[in-house]
Amino acid sequence: MITLKIAVRNVFRHRTRTIITLSTIVFGCTAVIFAGGFFEDIFYKMRESYIQAHTGHIQLYARGFLEKGRIEPYTYLIQNPHAIVVELEQVEGVKFVTQRLEFSGLISTGENTLSFMGMGVEPRYEPITPFEESDLRKATENLTLGGVIVTDGSPLVQSDIYSVMLGKGLAAAIGAKTGNSLVLLTNTVNGSVNALDVTVKGIFYTSSQAFDDHFIRLPIATAQKLLSTDRAQSLIVMLNKTEDTPRVKNEIAQIIRDKNLDLELKSWDEISDFYNQTVKLFNRLFLIMKIVIVVIVILSIFNTMNMAVFERISEIGTIMALGTKRRGVIKLFLYEGFALGLVGGCIGLIVGVAITYLVSTIGIPMPPPPGATMHFLSEPKIVPSMLKFAFILAIVTALISSLYPAYKASRLEIADALRHR
Repeated sequence: MITLKIAVRNVFRHRTRTIITLSTIVFGCTAVIFAGGFFEDIFYKMRESYIQAHTGHIQLYARGFLEKGRIEPYTYLIQNPHAIVVELEQVEGVKFVTQRLEFSGLISTGENTLSFMGMGVEPRYEPITPFEESDLRKATENLTLGGVIVTDGSPLVQSDIYSVMLGKGLAAAIGAKTGNSLVLLTNTVNGSVNALDVTVKGIFYTSSQAFDDHFIRLPIATAQKLLSTDRAQSLIVMLNKTEDTPRVKNEIAQIIRDKNLDLELKSWDEISDFYNQTVKLFNRLFLIMKIVIVVIVILSIFNTMNMAVFERISEIGTIMALGTKRRGVIKLFLYEGFALGLVGGCIGLIVGVAITYLVSTIGIPMPPPPGATMHFLSEPKIVPSMLKFAFILAIVTALISSLYPAYKASRLEIADALRHR
């Protein structure tokens, strides 16, 4: 009876050919594990960067803002935001809820004047750790902590009233530096003009170059004073875990219905269109890469098994003459292919995990993505789903590669095979 033990013995009887085939399988597994971990790390850092610096996990607006708020932003402000914040913070998994207020206007140094977008924030809920721009390791860590990097000066604190932080691109365009006095000019919610003298406390940049080129950050109390209002434009819900977003969103939506609140909400994945498109692009690239790896592995194993048939024609004739049926010959070669895939997959998992872990501890310095200014350090992750896929890939490709050689061996005529030298 043909067994896996006999197949394994036959595999390792031809060491050179087996080593070459196993090397191909190991390479394929390692490439899939490493590339999968690399892409997963990029997705994670990009996602958390946008969430922490821009969108939060969930955003709430006054009803109608998403449809008409860009045209009439001050018509759709949230009334009594503090009471709503207290209600939302009771939801399990919510880390905190913070208010934001965006507006546009003119910023002037006295000599230069530019248009800007302002974002009023609560500094206590949006901490920023300053550090050197060249420190990629800390920059990478900051993507999951605040998303905003201070390159000069210091972050805002709750007690700041007449201080602002400028985006790196905006500061360069207007020629402003830390400590400079500026004048902010904008319309209040009632349509009148208001101005405020402020001081530049720091310069920042984020993962979005467009944001850095146009935005300033200032305490929301200052923004409300400038706009003559006590309302907020949006409430940003931050969670302990991004994975809890769907559940928390459903619970908040239920609260809005039960309390009959005049609000609407969006989660980060509904807002971050650039992130979603990037993920689709990278997944397509990864799919192409996996197809190439599969083809290489299949051709390599196919060549090995085909050579095995040619070199063992006499042996095949002998076992068939001793009573082994054609089905048994097919099983023999399929078992050999399975053994190659099994051994290669196990070794590939070990090598792939080891290389991915080693590279993640060192890190790969990466340039800014398109439309961004932030360098980061790639630290490929060990993704369980990629380990499973790589192992299954090794076995399945080995079996597929063995099908034709197995069929070819089973069709040999016993007399011709015995006469073969």
